[in-house]
Amino acid sequence: MEENLDIRYEALRAFMLGGGTSLEAALLVAKGMAEWMRGWRACIPPLSLPVTPAASGTQAELVGVLAAMALGCSGGS
Repeated sequence: MEENLDIRYEALRAFMLGGGTSLEAALLVAKGMAEWMRGWRACIPPLSLPVTPAASGTQAELVGVLAAMALGCSGGS
């Protein structure tokens, strides 16, 4: 997960140096690095698993959506 934060920070830094603004940039400037990291960690999925289709067509898409929702709601547990 720390690797994701490193990559995200560098992307945000380049964006801001190019004159870009966003709510994410405002959080970093207003509240500092520690708060930005806490906020971003809440947005990073706790676990990235490779997705392999269990079935073809719409059924496989539905299974993927439900699995992503379940992982997103797990709260990192």
